Amino acid sequence: MNVARVLLVGYEDWDNLGLRYLASRLREAGHVPLFVPFSEGPEAVAAAARTFEPNLIGFSLIFQFFAPAFGETVAALRAAGVRTHITFGGHFASFEPERMLRGLGGTDSVVRFEGEETIVELAERLVAGAEWRTVPGIAFLGNDGSLVETRAAPVRDDLDTLPWPDRDDIDYSSMRLPTASMLASRGCPWKCSFCSITSFYDRNGTKGRRRRDPTRVVDEVEYLHRERGVEVILWQDDDFLAGGPVARRWAHEIADEMIRRELHHELRWKISCRSDEVDASVLAPLVEAGLTHVYLGVEAGDANDLKHLNKLLKPAVHLRASKVLRGLDVSFDFGFMLLNPWSTFASVRNNLAFLRTFVGDGASLAGFCRMLPYAGTPVANRIAAEGRILVDGFDVDYGFLDPRLDAFYNWTLYALSGRNTSAGGSANLLRLLLYEAHLDTPRHPRDPALLYAARTLAAESNELLVTVTEQAVDLIEAGSDPFGDPELEALRQVHEEEDQRILTTARRLLLRMAPSDPNMHGHARESGRKECEWQQGGSAH
Repeated sequence: MNVARVLLVGYEDWDNLGLRYLASRLREAGHVPLFVPFSEGPEAVAAAARTFEPNLIGFSLIFQFFAPAFGETVAALRAAGVRTHITFGGHFASFEPERMLRGLGGTDSVVRFEGEETIVELAERLVAGAEWRTVPGIAFLGNDGSLVETRAAPVRDDLDTLPWPDRDDIDYSSMRLPTASMLASRGCPWKCSFCSITSFYDRNGTKGRRRRDPTRVVDEVEYLHRERGVEVILWQDDDFLAGGPVARRWAHEIADEMIRRELHHELRWKISCRSDEVDASVLAPLVEAGLTHVYLGVEAGDANDLKHLNKLLKPAVHLRASKVLRGLDVSFDFGFMLLNPWSTFASVRNNLAFLRTFVGDGASLAGFCRMLPYAGTPVANRIAAEGRILVDGFDVDYGFLDPRLDAFYNWTLYALSGRNTSAGGSANLLRLLLYEAHLDTPRHPRDPALLYAARTLAAESNELLVTVTEQAVDLIEAGSDPFGDPELEALRQVHEEEDQRILTTARRLLLRMAPSDPNMHGHARESGRKECEWQQGGSAH
């Protein structure tokens, strides 16, 4: 058998499980993968290509708005003389292969939907010099320039037949808080209109949710903890509790097995779920087994917004969930879309009032963005049917029904993005601070004074954000020019000054928590990226 060398490129703030499952499947088939983080830049990818001499280069694209940056790397590879076959995978590539292939010159193919079997067969055809255009599960441009899609690739109904993700190159021992990502399931049974998860797995031929065997899941957990020194598990399941009573029993079996093996003494973990799945009787056994943090798919606090998002719940359910989590001493983050294509000034005000009630005490950090209509989502189809979707290359946009909301949104980008979305902004640092100050492990015991200070600071930040935004809503609805009105400019300056004070204090508290750690922003990056996924349709419920 010819041995193929496959270079895999993608983002990795924590373990990139998509690519690492591909790598383990390649190794299982006798081939040699090499992973290069996309963040290292085009030069690093090109250098690896020259040294490694791969037969195939595979890119993992999370969201379509990253496509131009990935295109620059492809261009750099081709400019450096790399002629290796280049393929892309991921949600956007799977849904819009033609846009990928035409928009990123130098790309040879797209791997559609789950790629563990496709990547192996494609690599084997290429290293053997055989015809690759008949590999199942790919798309490419034919000789006449038209899109060609091959038949669907086989999929694994039993996820336990897949080898564990290839983590051999990860040095968990070098981390101040050794943290690994894991998947115990794939898919989601919910049908939120802004989310591409359900569409992705429906098109993949694996509708619903596939869950791994609890004992085998804990085998992997135990290996990571006892053999690799991992202290925190970030479950990347789209919804850890989705699927009714069967799913809850499954989650409890995992928890029971972790306790039976005495992993709960030192190991802590985080899950993602919906608010209507949060119940004390459901979560208490998980907390006993080490659950310490939950990511909630909140998305909105206005009842009409929740209907547009097809969340199938009411704002009160979110409030009840937050009370349950507080009662169980579980910290939480949440995704929130202040604006969507059908927003009104009334819905914006309701959302802001909800944020004040929901996290006014600083238990979690408030933030917001607007919803984007990503490929494969019902929202994108609905806006297109209304004639409102705007497509420019890989950028997809829309205008609000009330043009004053466009002005309002532009003002939030101008005045609040430094706080809300910047990697070094106060929102990211406060999320990190809240998470780590709440965490309680034998090696990192909780400091109650630090946790109180973190929550007090988060409460100040939340109130500042909500109050300033509410005042901007009033001014802009009344007709103020977002970039010419002196009151709005004064409001922006007040926010900037107060936010800088909060940011300075957050940095001081982080240094108090870990004075010598250069990587303290790691969880904040992961949390921010996860929030982006929940809000923009990459992994949401």
